[in-house]
Amino acid sequence: MKGFLRDVSPEATYYLAMTGLFSFGNALSGMFLQIFIWRLDRTFTLLAQYSFYTSLFILCSFYFCAWLARKTSPMATMRWGIAGYFLSYLLALVLRDALIHHLLLLGLLQGLAISLFSVGMHMANLDMATNRGRDRFLYMQGLVAAIGGVAGPLVSGAVISWFDQMLGYYLVFFMACVFFGLAAIVSLRIPERPVELQSRLLAVLLHAPKEWKRMYLVMLGDGIASGVYVTFLISMMMYQVAGGEWKLGVFQMMSELVSIVSLVILARRSRPDQRMLVYTIGTLGIWLGSLFLAYQPTMLSLMLFVLMKPIALNMMNTTINALIYAAIEKDPRYKQMQLDYITVREIPLGLGRMAGVFIFFMMRNYLDFDQLLPVSFSLFPLIYVAMIPVLYLIWHKNQTEAGRTLT
Repeated sequence: MKGFLRDVSPEATYYLAMTGLFSFGNALSGMFLQIFIWRLDRTFTLLAQYSFYTSLFILCSFYFCAWLARKTSPMATMRWGIAGYFLSYLLALVLRDALIHHLLLLGLLQGLAISLFSVGMHMANLDMATNRGRDRFLYMQGLVAAIGGVAGPLVSGAVISWFDQMLGYYLVFFMACVFFGLAAIVSLRIPERPVELQSRLLAVLLHAPKEWKRMYLVMLGDGIASGVYVTFLISMMMYQVAGGEWKLGVFQMMSELVSIVSLVILARRSRPDQRMLVYTIGTLGIWLGSLFLAYQPTMLSLMLFVLMKPIALNMMNTTINALIYAAIEKDPRYKQMQLDYITVREIPLGLGRMAGVFIFFMMRNYLDFDQLLPVSFSLFPLIYVAMIPVLYLIWHKNQTEAGRTLT
């Protein structure tokens, strides 16, 4: 870690520390909030509704959050986003079982929090690294997040198992609020960089580089998959096979430990010209692992999935984000327009998330309850696989040129 931090600025060091604290709070509560909602009715209806509401409010609030970032700064919106997460879990703590009647409000708070946080995060990722070193910086950010989150699921699983289960959930939500508060305090050490007040959304929509326009399909597909598969299918599949919160926490902690090791290796070896290979390996890994766990739901297949999942998701997500940032930087005026690009990015991503939930609801109408989870868990990752040829057509020439430059 010292070797990594030697190459980053003090500003980036504080940013990574804030990320670690935020990630620990999110690791304490994020997965278990989904399990808590599922426990309220023991079906997937509430989970899907909550995911839809969250996706809807992310999409509806993103332009407002970008406008707010122009009036203040992206770092200020990130800080308010952390406050939004705090309020979300405080709401769950206060309402408890009555949360079943207020999922719309919870989705609104979560959607607004994610939008505020994402505006600041993407702007920081663009400002603190260039395309040549961005993969490494993103892997470093993921590494700090994994370290921050490694003990969270284990602590949460233990607390929920040791206490009366619902009381355990309330204690977990309280601890998450504490760490979100600490993350907000650390964020005060990160200087705020104001951005231009003038918005150029129309210019992005009409005159963006061809790579950016072609990435719309990728963003849409990513939204469809992430809106269901990443949001709650992974958590529910692991929970059902593990057989309880404590075991789920143990497996999730193991997953985070694997993530730390994989991120160290990926950060050291990442090269822009290898992005397509990295994405392909990660995508095929997550799909095959999901397929195996869905139709062989045993402890052995869960163990294999726990070992594979963090490696594959790190490879996929970092590559997608790096390519999105690279597409933005194809525009010679991107420094003045990067906030507009981040705002426009949310349109296909948000529509994709809601489309994913709609597809899940349609599947629920045609599948038995016992079939719904394994079938959807194995099918949604196929969307990532379908994106391989699309990304290849967009970036093959660019990555060939990047490889020549590096050699």
